[in-house]
Amino acid sequence: MFSLMRGSIPDAGNDPFAVIGKAASLGAAEVTFYSLFELSPTLDPGTLRELKAEADRQGLTIAASLDWLNPLRLDRHGRELDLGDGELSLGIAKLLETGAGLGMREMFFTIGTLEDRAGNWGAQLDAVADLLVGLRPTLTDLGMRALVKTHEEITSYECLALVERVGPDCLGVSYDPVNMLVRIEEPLAAAQRLAPHIAQVHIDDAMVAPEAPDSIRRHLVPAGQGIVDWAAILSIAPGAKRLIELHNGQFATPVFDPDWIKAQSYVELTEYAQIIGKAVGTPPPVTDGNAKPDRLTPAVALARTGRTSA
Repeated sequence: MFSLMRGSIPDAGNDPFAVIGKAASLGAAEVTFYSLFELSPTLDPGTLRELKAEADRQGLTIAASLDWLNPLRLDRHGRELDLGDGELSLGIAKLLETGAGLGMREMFFTIGTLEDRAGNWGAQLDAVADLLVGLRPTLTDLGMRALVKTHEEITSYECLALVERVGPDCLGVSYDPVNMLVRIEEPLAAAQRLAPHIAQVHIDDAMVAPEAPDSIRRHLVPAGQGIVDWAAILSIAPGAKRLIELHNGQFATPVFDPDWIKAQSYVELTEYAQIIGKAVGTPPPVTDGNAKPDRLTPAVALARTGRTSA
């Protein structure tokens, strides 16, 4: 069983009925939308019932993320504020109730961006934790968990601290291994730290290569051609949902900048050495003009079998 992110389905478009059909044709057991508002901008109950009926007919379930979740970035929460009559927590609670009504038991979220980490990041994490603690009664009543995604701006240690503050019964982890490379955390080591709380794993792959003058860059590659140890990661989270999400951002990280290194106090020397060792001497992947390699087919094979062809 695997799930497909809406944005990773070729030529899916924005029509949720068409997305469901294309996900089914690719053999997915579930299709994940970035937001419930992609299903219906007004969360119209009739439309949602029709979409669920169509998914049932096609043999799929519907999932969705909560998208952003950050009380200190209300500019990203216009729809949630409208839904909650100006109160973010009420708007999020209504999204959770809507998701539960469609059969969802877990919804993941993203806290921020690399630019957010450069600001008052600690305060943002505190605000997210407080919001989730306040939502515990809603999550408990619905029998749901929120999942914090390991996006490129957050460390595994920060995710673990959030889970411990909110409680693992109401908060788990949506583990995205290729994003750990941006934080200079070795993906398997980060997975081992988070293993008890990993509810789903995002399937993709990446390699790292030097970039002048002081950086390495994450290059996205087909599953099995990167440096993620997929067999080991999936073995330590055997019950986790496999969610294919083919990323776009090929971020550079200033790993040879002393000031940047000093600011990343969490970085472990052994993991730093592992990642830099794989980057040194590795040329960036060669592309054929504007042609892009097929990343979906090997990702589907990995999601189905737990093995790569490489």
